[in-house]
Amino acid sequence: MKFQVLGPLTVLGDSGPVALSGVKQRATLGHLLLHANEVVATSALMRALWAGEPPPTARKMLQNAVSALRGLLAADDTEDAHGGPVLLTHAPGYLLRVDGDDLDLTAYRALADRGHADLAAGAWSSAARTLRAALDLWRGPVLADLAESGTDWPELRTLAQARTATREDLYEAELACGRHDDVLEELRTHAEREPERERLCAQLMLALYRRGHQSDALDAYRRTRTALASRLGLEPGRVLRAVERAVLDHDPVLGQPDALAIMALDGEPRRPRPAAGTPGPAAVAPAALVGFDSPPAPRHPALPAPPRATAFPYPAAPAGVLTEQHKQLSMLLVRTTLGKGLGGDPEDAARLSGELAVAIRDEVARHGGKVSGVLGPVTFALFGVVRTREDDAERAVRAGRAILRRLRQYGAGGPVPVHGGSAPRVAVATGDVVVTCAADGTGAVPIVNGAVPQSCADLLRTVPPGGIRVCATTRSGTERSLVYGPAGPDGAAEPLGTRSARTDTPPALVGRDRELAQLGGALDDVARRQRPCLLTALGEPGAGKTRLMAELARLARRSPHGYRVVTGHSSWCDRDRPLALLDRTLASATGTASARVTDTGTGDCAHDALARTVHALFGTGDRGTWLLDRLGPLLRAEPPAPADWPDLATAWRLLLTGLAAERPLLLVLEDLHSAPDPVLDLVTELADAAGPVPLLLAVTARPELLDRRPTWGGGRRDALALTLDPLDEASSAALLDALLAVGGGALPAELRRDVLARIGGNPLYALEYARELAGRDFGPPAMPRHVRQVVAAHLDTLPPLAKAVLVCASALGGVCCADGVAAVGGVDRSEAAHWLDHLERRDFLRRSRHPSATGALRYAFRHPATREAVDALVPRTVREDRRRRAEAWTESTAAQLTV
Repeated sequence: MKFQVLGPLTVLGDSGPVALSGVKQRATLGHLLLHANEVVATSALMRALWAGEPPPTARKMLQNAVSALRGLLAADDTEDAHGGPVLLTHAPGYLLRVDGDDLDLTAYRALADRGHADLAAGAWSSAARTLRAALDLWRGPVLADLAESGTDWPELRTLAQARTATREDLYEAELACGRHDDVLEELRTHAEREPERERLCAQLMLALYRRGHQSDALDAYRRTRTALASRLGLEPGRVLRAVERAVLDHDPVLGQPDALAIMALDGEPRRPRPAAGTPGPAAVAPAALVGFDSPPAPRHPALPAPPRATAFPYPAAPAGVLTEQHKQLSMLLVRTTLGKGLGGDPEDAARLSGELAVAIRDEVARHGGKVSGVLGPVTFALFGVVRTREDDAERAVRAGRAILRRLRQYGAGGPVPVHGGSAPRVAVATGDVVVTCAADGTGAVPIVNGAVPQSCADLLRTVPPGGIRVCATTRSGTERSLVYGPAGPDGAAEPLGTRSARTDTPPALVGRDRELAQLGGALDDVARRQRPCLLTALGEPGAGKTRLMAELARLARRSPHGYRVVTGHSSWCDRDRPLALLDRTLASATGTASARVTDTGTGDCAHDALARTVHALFGTGDRGTWLLDRLGPLLRAEPPAPADWPDLATAWRLLLTGLAAERPLLLVLEDLHSAPDPVLDLVTELADAAGPVPLLLAVTARPELLDRRPTWGGGRRDALALTLDPLDEASSAALLDALLAVGGGALPAELRRDVLARIGGNPLYALEYARELAGRDFGPPAMPRHVRQVVAAHLDTLPPLAKAVLVCASALGGVCCADGVAAVGGVDRSEAAHWLDHLERRDFLRRSRHPSATGALRYAFRHPATREAVDALVPRTVREDRRRRAEAWTESTAAQLTV
């Protein structure tokens, strides 16, 4: 049974719309749906149903309406103990339980939240798609039929405002993508309806200006100014005035993708240069590295945008949102000097300096970092300041090496520096800092305090011309993926290259008997039925998805059906090569080490292997030639043009289905949550259009994949989804003992229990704790650095308010309810309940079987490491303040219950 409130109230059953009788029954259901999965007091329902004084029979009429609704819900054939809507009597009123997928309002909120987060992170294209999908769920005003009959609830006005804000978010994302032509008419229509909305006016002005209609943009400003003065007695705000000045001056900032966000931060069309000694984009401890803000550098259109500031101008974040956080980040310093050989021509010096700055910014952005300032010849960038990633240190080192390679084209990195200048030098340092940012957690001007900037500056002084050195912390955190030269007395070393394969000892596969049985059954079923199957393995970081796929590949190779195994994986390194996953599967299918060419010999080898495979399957005629021509771009160093993607995708699908037709094929694609949208489309198309061939398409992903594709795998006849839950205690103990046996040690009983509690059933954590305990005297272990980084990266995928709720949950002892979070965090109770539900769906929290003493739903941390990382994230003063509030609320609640 599906419910729709974004428009006229509609209930859809298996056979179509379900009839609702009477205004009171519709109003009761409508109000409960607006507060789905929340307890609604009887008094609140009566106030909603009767605007004035309720009649004496009001309570009886409400009970009749509830009884009728229960009969309607009971008629749903899909209802069972684990699903379907249920209307419960729950003191002091009623609780309507509705699955999130069955209510359009819940789906809208999830999409709108994700779109807003993408917008704040600068993922404009993804934000536009998500926000458009959210708005497409609306069929008119909320509960339009009830509103027509005179219903005027505050919730209706709040949701109408939320719809307007989502629409403005969509326009901002579309404008950032350069699609001003596509949204101009929509903008014009809505700006005429609501002339006093300044943000909407600013967006319309920007779209008109980019169309070359400067006078129309100024007319739009005058209309809004007149409306504000006549209706509200106000003058336009600072940002809208800045947009007007920028239009009058033809300011270049209007050509920037996030022009409105820039002006929202500055209040002026151009950014003023801070006075000497003023903290810049990354205010760092040593005075020698105080940064100055620099104008946005040109960016190649194919590169993703760097993280940016909060969108213009959002309401202030509620109390409790963290503006100061402890983080582990990596700093990259690049020193370039042009020398005196430019003949004294300042224009040549400025041109070359600009080209070098663009090259550095491009490589930093491509590796997921942020250039935070420039002081003379030194550029400094930060990795992990806006959003923590578990591989920030590796990204920084790879970016440094890429910068040195790229600067060689200017002669700045060769044995004879350009124009007599010195070769560039690069240093990378990693450590713990305190980051202060905007209230939404995505500030474009974060302030970084700690020892990392000073240590990185000291390290830079030791780097020879044309070289790169990293600190001991960076080296120890990246040795599994990078190769280093000898370490110096300070522990710093030079990165020499990347490792061809991971050197980790894979954890033993324990506690996955049920999953292995399902995998074996899928292999047999695909081969027997000669039909493709999409198998998705979902799990949090470290749950063992890769290890499970390795076991699946082993089972396939030993299967009597004679499976062929083809593998591929997605990576953050693919940002400038969206179809790199196809490249890797092609290499695996043809038996070459890499399908991408770096020299002529490799290219000939890869092309010959591909030609042999294609000719064996399709012959040497027109079809084989066509396939080779289409797959050829994957063998070139330059990525194929987007116009060639459709034919290339068809050829890739035909090759894989041809391999499957010859013998059963297992195609394993890992880390699909990081794959770009074109690749996700190709995978789903392969699953749908492969035809009657024995193809088992097995993919792994983190739960974030379902945020991007909520219907992934749904509705397909042959689809199987596995969720890797944490290991039980016995399996965790067996895994830890096996890992410690490799290290040659055994733990005392008390310490073993402590470590098992910290591991929480995560195989990766078990491996890291075993590595941490190796060679020690078995003292109490600290959280391993890699585990902390993995958990911190997972936390940074949350919206700021959700993260703030976790801080309150920890202060409440790790078990909390919406009332407690509201009291500790200073937020509205309904908002606290919303984010607790969100955190449960994201697997940060789990719902307790036992309600609180007041009957409220209770939640607990799903993993001990999450709570430990949350506590480490929060400054001491904030943590102590939250705990004092939690103690006060607990004492107050206990006192009320004893009265």
